[in-house]
Amino acid sequence: MKILLVSERDELKGYIRRNFMPRGAEIIQYYNPIKAMDNLDEVDPDVVLFSAQDFPRHWKPFLIFLRDSRARERCVFVVLTGDEFDHEEADKAQALQVNGIVHEQLQDRQELARLKDLVNRYRDIGDARSERRLVPTQIDRVGFVFTHPRRMEAVFGTVEDMSATGIAVLPSDRHKTLDIQVGDDVPVCSLRVGNNLVSMGASVVRNERSISLAFTRVTDGQRALIRSYIDGHTQRELDEIASEAAIPAEPV
Repeated sequence: MKILLVSERDELKGYIRRNFMPRGAEIIQYYNPIKAMDNLDEVDPDVVLFSAQDFPRHWKPFLIFLRDSRARERCVFVVLTGDEFDHEEADKAQALQVNGIVHEQLQDRQELARLKDLVNRYRDIGDARSERRLVPTQIDRVGFVFTHPRRMEAVFGTVEDMSATGIAVLPSDRHKTLDIQVGDDVPVCSLRVGNNLVSMGASVVRNERSISLAFTRVTDGQRALIRSYIDGHTQRELDEIASEAAIPAEPV
């Protein structure tokens, strides 16, 4: 897989190299967006990561030029944004068939996970995990509660990440979960995904800062429901951006 990075800063390439090159990706950086556009056919990238922070006036012409010959399914285009990227710009990106928008602070675990998920949605990045994972944001409606394996008390917490095969939860009261052991069977769990509640069993695979559980006694239909919700994260982001852009500004 070829990744074309258009940015004038080397630190972005460092984050991308550490997280994509071990999976077999070739990273090609251009410091000049015009030169990158001229050499597009020669490079023939699978993924374009374009820094709107570095080149705020070039990403739209580049994307238009790209989409003239390469559809969204053929070449993934991700806008790497800074804090100045507003809702109007995001709305334009969606209209121009961008694949996704990610903040360029890739040292942030959540943003890096979003970038990986975006790319993996269209291209196999060779992730060792067999299932896509979701790091929830404010646009995701997810929740998880399970019973303590021995005391049968309800344990609440914040979902840190999840897939169709398991979940990591940061307990609200860590002291109540210190005695949970790896391998403990958790017979009663409830997972909220959107407007749906999924009941299942689970097994504890890690208990450190957060508790990781592998789903057991879960049906194929329930797994499909979870996968569908995770896969819909990017579209929820774009819908949220579009709806916010449509809200008229309050008079001053």
